[in-house]
Amino acid sequence: MHDNNNVLVVEQDGGVLTLTMNRPDTLNAFNREMLIALREAFERAASDDSVRCIILTGAGKGFSSGADLNNLRDQYADGGTPTLGPYVRELYSPLVLAIRTIEKPVIAALNGVAAGAGASMALACDLRIASERASIVEAFVRVGLIPDSGGTVILPLLVGLAKASELAFTGARISAEEALRLGLVNRVVGVDDLVPETLKWAHELAALPTRAIGLTKRGFNHALLPALEELLEYEAQLMEEAGRSHDHREGVIAFLEKRTPQFTGR
Repeated sequence: MHDNNNVLVVEQDGGVLTLTMNRPDTLNAFNREMLIALREAFERAASDDSVRCIILTGAGKGFSSGADLNNLRDQYADGGTPTLGPYVRELYSPLVLAIRTIEKPVIAALNGVAAGAGASMALACDLRIASERASIVEAFVRVGLIPDSGGTVILPLLVGLAKASELAFTGARISAEEALRLGLVNRVVGVDDLVPETLKWAHELAALPTRAIGLTKRGFNHALLPALEELLEYEAQLMEEAGRSHDHREGVIAFLEKRTPQFTGR
């Protein structure tokens, strides 16, 4: 199966389905088209018995740099205030739910930076393998926002509240080796080894009892993320509030103007 609708390349090799985000010029920043294509691909894979493991990765140098701020440029023109809640609700939360509820193993192959919602989507996957040049950045704070796409839930689940607070409050860049030490990724491999090692791992998983893995994942979700839909809805509300802040506007305009933001705490 080959399906390339430009923003997402879909390839199947035996039981392994590889989804490659394909906007390399933006480090695979999420736009509406890509988010919908990803969600639909996960939903199709959920009901396709020939798919027994999914790999999520990015084309080019980045995994995903998060939301495409250039997409929002018009909302900030002439003193406008963005409405981010519906955007999160419609596009980001359904993708997180699709990744978490598919009863098949999902591996994120981090070929480069995973920032903002790109980091959250990687953390929503079951397993993560990273190239040694990959990094994870909870970049939301840099534009006055909160970690969405499950970021307020899954990040503290993986690293604990104190470390999650440090990463989310500072927006610090975490190297692949540091991510491995913190338990944010399962494996780190050489740059040239990422594709073969990911495929090898995926094929091993695809040969295991998929039903048992799916039910195990359902058990983990029940134990640790039983209110995920509700928590994602709360994130959308927090994002809406953060989007109205002075500091968010300043962060985005500074980003678009390529200058250092001057935050005032408002």
